[in-house]
Amino acid sequence: MPYILIFVASAIAQMFLPWWVIAPIAFAVGLVASKSASGAFFAGAGAIATLWIAYALYLNVSADGLMLDRIGNLFAENLKFLKDMPFTVSFFAIMALIGGLVGGFSALAGYQLKRLIK
Repeated sequence: MPYILIFVASAIAQMFLPWWVIAPIAFAVGLVASKSASGAFFAGAGAIATLWIAYALYLNVSADGLMLDRIGNLFAENLKFLKDMPFTVSFFAIMALIGGLVGGFSALAGYQLKRLIK
């Protein structure tokens, strides 16, 4: 249930608010709905990673692949260590990692605050 709450609330909030709104949402859901530390972390990480990958795929498909081409050209020199991987895969992996860590640690912090209060 926390996964779905974080996913839906973050999807709606990111339509109107900046990207970092995922942190307070994941924190609040971790505080209210999580039953364990690992459950809170994986619900937050999974929900945000899934949301960001789905939205990036939507943007890339609706723009006929131009989004990844432009970002790839922008960072081509700085991502030399990822030359063995296709840029599409590495872009989605880095994006999922960043969003997942923010969402996971925020939900975990909410759960830990609930434990501290009890």
